[in-house]
Amino acid sequence: MSANQKRLVAFVFCVLVSLVLGLVSGLTAAVLGASALASVSAGGGAVVALLGIGVAALALFDFTDTRPSRARSVGR
Repeated sequence: MSANQKRLVAFVFCVLVSLVLGLVSGLTAAVLGASALASVSAGGGAVVALLGIGVAALALFDFTDTRPSRARSVGR
């Protein structure tokens, strides 16, 4: 798998986790009696914060290419 594909998979996973936790945060605020605007604000803030932290953490890692290198044949 190429380095860019690995980075994309990690980024998609980060986005999905952020969305799920943001939804849970918004629903928790709604269950605890917050207004609709406060619930949406809590969920959106959680998504933005978690996505920012996740992207910053992904930037620290060096993704490498793990595809086997092919030997070039003579005459090509």
